[in-house]
Amino acid sequence: MSVQPSSFKIKTIQLKKFDFEQTGELKKKTKINLNQGIGALAKKEAENQYNIQLNVDLSFKQENEEVFYIQSAILGIIEVSDNFDKSLLNNMVAIMYSYLRPMVAQMTVMAKLPPLDLPPVSFEEFEVKMTNNEKPSAPIKE
Repeated sequence: MSVQPSSFKIKTIQLKKFDFEQTGELKKKTKINLNQGIGALAKKEAENQYNIQLNVDLSFKQENEEVFYIQSAILGIIEVSDNFDKSLLNNMVAIMYSYLRPMVAQMTVMAKLPPLDLPPVSFEEFEVKMTNNEKPSAPIKE
């Protein structure tokens, strides 16, 4: 008897929140520094399903003065195999983060700022917090 590899299938990824605010004037020819906070919360919804909420707060500064910030929340729902290894939740978080990167670049261009590409993030050592009490936002019903 062979053991099937642990796997997941993405059911949905939804942008739940994307707040962008320009808080200062951008100075030309001055480096823009990025501070980011990333957190993820997962809840097992059924025997073979997890809801994961990725929260990303980005602050863009020049000379220690905030120029603009972005606060976002992305919800992902996955179906998992019977022998699912929870450490693979990091892979889902990495996929969800990859959806955010082009949105940030597009938003900065639309705001007449230079396009900013978020650097790739390694989620190898990242910890997805499991919860039994709190529930990530439910998907939007259409």
